[in-house]
Amino acid sequence: MNVLTRPPGAEDKMVTMDDDALWEALRWGDEEAFRTIFERHSRTVYNVAFRYAASWSVAEEATQACFTAVWQRACAGRLTSVRRGAVRAWLCAFGRNEARNLARGATRRLRLIGRMQQQPGREARDNVEQWVGDEESMRRINEVLSKIPDGQRQVVELVAWGGCSMAETADALGVPVGTVKSRLARARATLATTEVAHLLGKEN
Repeated sequence: MNVLTRPPGAEDKMVTMDDDALWEALRWGDEEAFRTIFERHSRTVYNVAFRYAASWSVAEEATQACFTAVWQRACAGRLTSVRRGAVRAWLCAFGRNEARNLARGATRRLRLIGRMQQQPGREARDNVEQWVGDEESMRRINEVLSKIPDGQRQVVELVAWGGCSMAETADALGVPVGTVKSRLARARATLATTEVAHLLGKEN
């Protein structure tokens, strides 16, 4: 995944600012605020997208699409406000939706064919084998997660995998905190005897 970097000598004036202040600055088109938010949360968005799509290429594309859309909206003065403390969860939900849309299209297959035609060297092949193994593992996990409703799965992805709090997840999904808690509890109960139970975290 391509990572944005600051120009040499640029001051990290915003690195100590919290997400809420950064988001407000970003809404006014502040590029430095965007860079800081990207560096702070892009990896988490990427991980959530991968766990949904079970594809590294889709996760990469979804992450890029997510942050590109955020920046374009900011530049156009159309970036929505986010409830206090919910920036990370909002980005994760956005990235997850991008991954869902991309996984439905034909782009994934075309990109895979293109990569296969590059005939990588041994080290690259080893990496590809690792990627494929991870993707296959994630596909098996997703088969298990398909047993629960999408609303419960969203909560699992944001709380258990995205590291978001109950409150952050509630704000990102636009539901009460109690709904998030009940969805997570039901998901844990349904999947308690499956191979993914240990991935869902412990009941608080």
